[in-house]
Order: sequence, then structure tokens, then C-alpha cells
Amino acid sequence: MAGSQSQPKPKMATTFPTHVNIYRFAAVARRSQREAVARLINIAVFTSSLALIGLVAIPYGTVEAWWIAIYEAAVFTLTAWWIIEGLLTGSWQVVRLRLMVPLLLLVLFAFAQTIPLTQGSGTWKALSVDPFETRLVAWKLLALVLNGILLVRYTSSPRRLRLLVHVVIGVAVASALFGIVRHTTQGSSSGFVLPYLHPDAGYAQFINKNHFALLMEMALGLICGLMIGKAVPRQRLPVYVAAAFLLWTALVLTTSRGGIFSMICQVVFLIAMSWFVLARMPDREPSPTVRPVLRGVLGSVVLRGVLITALLASIVIGIVWLGGDVLVTRLKSLPDEVGATNAPAHSGVRRMEIWRATWKLSNAHLLLGSGFGAYGVAITRYHDASGKFTPEAAHNDYLELLASGGLIGIAIAIWFGITFLRRARESLRSLDRFHRAASFGALTGLFGVMVHSVVDFGLHVTVNALFFTLLIAIVAISNNGKQTAYQLRSA
Repeated sequence: MAGSQSQPKPKMATTFPTHVNIYRFAAVARRSQREAVARLINIAVFTSSLALIGLVAIPYGTVEAWWIAIYEAAVFTLTAWWIIEGLLTGSWQVVRLRLMVPLLLLVLFAFAQTIPLTQGSGTWKALSVDPFETRLVAWKLLALVLNGILLVRYTSSPRRLRLLVHVVIGVAVASALFGIVRHTTQGSSSGFVLPYLHPDAGYAQFINKNHFALLMEMALGLICGLMIGKAVPRQRLPVYVAAAFLLWTALVLTTSRGGIFSMICQVVFLIAMSWFVLARMPDREPSPTVRPVLRGVLGSVVLRGVLITALLASIVIGIVWLGGDVLVTRLKSLPDEVGATNAPAHSGVRRMEIWRATWKLSNAHLLLGSGFGAYGVAITRYHDASGKFTPEAAHNDYLELLASGGLIGIAIAIWFGITFLRRARESLRSLDRFHRAASFGALTGLFGVMVHSVVDFGLHVTVNALFFTLLIAIVAISNNGKQTAYQLRSA
């Protein structure tokens, strides 16, 4: 019978996903949540790093122990968030780590100097003459290195690079404004906003005016590099010129001989390197009418010499005019400062005497050094003076590095310098005009620090060491690498 023939059973429609689909849906949801959290951490770490730059500059440039501890704790906290983000995304995206390897090795060497290794007089002795201070310096150096790594890691777009550069310039301009206001308005009051800012002592928020000059050199080199590298829009150029003039004015008003000499050396460096940068820049928008003229001007040795001489003469005249009699008097006393003769009271305060004692200290600890941060204790044995004054620094960072880290410390520094110069060469050939110009400016600022460090120890101040790290990070940053989706969205 036809009615008794079996009919195919209709298939039941599935209204709910299978358990496999449920697991996939849950996995996608968890991954989306992790990416959302990672994106928030990414933004928070970068913005906190920028805010930290301004906070470090406020209290005397961060020289007191409690504020240094706050800075280090903040960096270590941001590093912890970086680790958490890496666990969420499965990648920490460590870039340009090869540049940081020598610095990390220097940190390990500093910690190693505090480990008791040899036994003398019944007690175990460390390589460092003052292990406690060496340990403090090691923690601070570790915080600075981690800060640099974080900035290289999280400055992941051209927009973020611009923010970083302008925050650096903005903090320096604010410091210069504060210094000029203090210079022109402070009377006989015991403090100006901050209690230790006494009249005729220091400049701006710094207790030592030479250390303030170092900050101005780094920022001035950065902003001049942006202008010469043609990374500044034409309509905004007057603003950058005004900012550069403000930094220059504050630097001259410090009457810091080392700062002024370093700034003049920076001008020579800018002129010499501008020929290299402008003549070899891989611009995407070539200008056939201007380029040949520019090459012709730069190619004329006589014309370049005349322009350089005129520029330097105008700078020197401006410095003498703005610095006044105080600066002239300080410049006249320079031969006595570096002279070989002792002061009348045999106090050993002149740089030549300190350098001679530091050289003796270096020879006594030639290979492994006397310990980072231990200079104030170690030098007492070799400082032939009345004892009224004991130097806490060598007034020459290169000599102090040799005395503190020995030949091993010098070798690590040379290793880092070679690696950094290779990276700088790549940055100066970047297709990104702003990154190329910012790298040029950062190199100019770093060159000023190298010159100034021959006669001073400004890098001992935390904010100056941080700015030094920032300039290194600006050169090391690469915006041509691959970025994850959440990085692009958060940028």
C-alpha cells in the first residue's frame, strides 16, 4: 500500500550551537577581552611614561633619596605592567634589545661589585669600597635602562614619537621659563617655590646651575635638529624658534662655562652634520629647484667657512652681551680652575687636582674599579689636600667611569657606543622625516653632553640621566616595524 511506504524523517533543526562552537565562541571572547585589557595597559604605560618625565624634573631634578626611590618604584611598576601585557598577548615585543644589552650588562657588573668576594682582616670584602652606595647606583641605573626599553617598546607610532619629542621639549621650556622668572624676580627670600632654592645658588629648580645647563643643551640640540631637519611645519616655525631662543637665553644666564662651551660645540656639530643629513636625506618629495642650489651652497667650502665664522661670532657676541660682567669674570678665572697650582689653603678644590687624584684612584683599581657611587669614599685616600673639602665627584664623567668601573666599565661603554652609532646611522637614513630630524636633534643633544661631561658630572642628576636616556630612545625607536592591531588602534 502506498500509504504504508516509509517516508524519510525530517531533520531536526538545531537551534543551539554544538559544544565545539561554544568552546570556540568562549575562546574568541576571552581573546577579545585580553586584547582589550592589553590595549588599555599599552596606553596607560605610554602616558604614564610621559607624565613621569615632568614629575622627575620638578623637585630639584630629583636628587633627594626619597624622590629617586619614587621614580624607581614607578619605573618598576610600569615594567610589571609590561610583563602583564606580554602574558595577555603572548609577546613582549622587545625591539632594539641589542642596543640595551651593554647597559644591562653594566647593571649586572654594578651589582657584582657589591658581592663579597675576597677575605681580608677576617672579613669578607666586596669590589666596591662602598657597597651600599654602589647598590643604590645599580638600582637607579637599572630603572633608567628599563625606562629606555619601555619608551622604545611603547613609542609604536609616528604620533607617539611626536608626543615624546614635544614632551621632552615642553619640560625643558617650562624649566627655562621658571629659571628666567626666578633669575629676574627672586630677592633675598630663603626659597623660591622650593625651600632649597636660595638666592645666588643654582638656577631654575636645580641646586647646581651647571646641571641645569646640561638639561638645556640636550633640549636645545633636539629642537634645533627638528628645525634643520625640516620636520617643523612652516607656519609653526616661529614657535620653535622662540622656544630655542628661550632655552639659549636660560643657558647663557646660568653663566656656566662648561654649558656655554658645550653649546658652541653643538653649533659646530649641527653645521657639520647638517651637510651630511640634508645632502643625503631620502626625501619622498624631492624639490628639483631648491635642491641643486642647496647642494651648491653646501658644496662651497669658502662660503661654508664664512657662514660658520659669522654664525659663531654672532653667538659669542650674544653670549657676552647677555651674560654680562659675571660671565666675563668667570671666563677669566678658567685658567686658574684647571691650572696645576694648588689653592692657597691647599684645599684641593681645583679640577686639575681632583683629576690627578682620580687618576691615582683609577690606577689602584684599574681592572674592576672601586665601585659605582663609591667615589666619595674611595677618593679620600688619594686626594692630597687639607681635608676641608672632599670631592663627591670627579668633575669628569669619563675619569669617574674609569675609577668606578675600571677597564671593564670602559669596555662596556665603548661596546654600547659602537652599537649606538650603528643604530644612529640607520635613523639618519629613515624614510620618516620627523624621525630622521628627531634623531639628528637627539644626536646633537648627546654630543653636547659628551663635551660637557669632560668638566662636570651633570649626569648624576636623575632628570639629566633620564633626558640622556630619552635621547638614546628617540634614536633607537623604529616606526617601520610591524605593529599589532591593538597597537595601531591605540596609537
